[in-house]
Amino acid sequence: MPRSPVSTRAASTADVPVLVGLWKELRQVGGRAERAVNPVAVADIAERFLEAIAHDRCRVVLACADGEPAGMVVLRAIRPDPLSDSRVVQVSHVVVANGKRRRGVGHALIAAAAEYADEMMIEHVAAGVYPSLRDASRFYARLGFAPVLVQRIAPVAVLRRRLTGEGGTLRIDDLVRRRSRLRRPVPAQRATGQPHERVD
Repeated sequence: MPRSPVSTRAASTADVPVLVGLWKELRQVGGRAERAVNPVAVADIAERFLEAIAHDRCRVVLACADGEPAGMVVLRAIRPDPLSDSRVVQVSHVVVANGKRRRGVGHALIAAAAEYADEMMIEHVAAGVYPSLRDASRFYARLGFAPVLVQRIAPVAVLRRRLTGEGGTLRIDDLVRRRSRLRRPVPAQRATGQPHERVD
């Protein structure tokens, strides 16, 4: 018996409990460090869904198959940066429900993103993918998504440790000296195990 087609529609406030359930399935997505950056344990997630549904430049899309919720995606019409003159439709929080995979749900959600972009008269759709999600990267690549930039993120505490030295003052000169030492060839006496003077 052929499977029923996947349908998509803009989510309503009545769909929030279903959306929260799908959100919880994101708990296993990405590595540990990635989940720390984008945690799924958000106490007010239902309120955030309500805000997103009400926002005029955001759309939460719900996919259904066999009359049951099958996945969701959150779409936003944004400028990539404050100085950009163009907008993109940003795809985020894509999830396909357990038991509904490999049925075209992901394709249907991205098709909904393309339709939303047409509606908003936006030329590009963008999607962020965690580095560990290779299958997701291949999925987007097959649909024509190309890498444009690599976004890196660091905890502020790590940045402070890396940028400051003893006493909390900036030590750029130490960093330059350390890099210069790494580029220098190994002295002959060090290579042969003979004692040598430390000149730094």
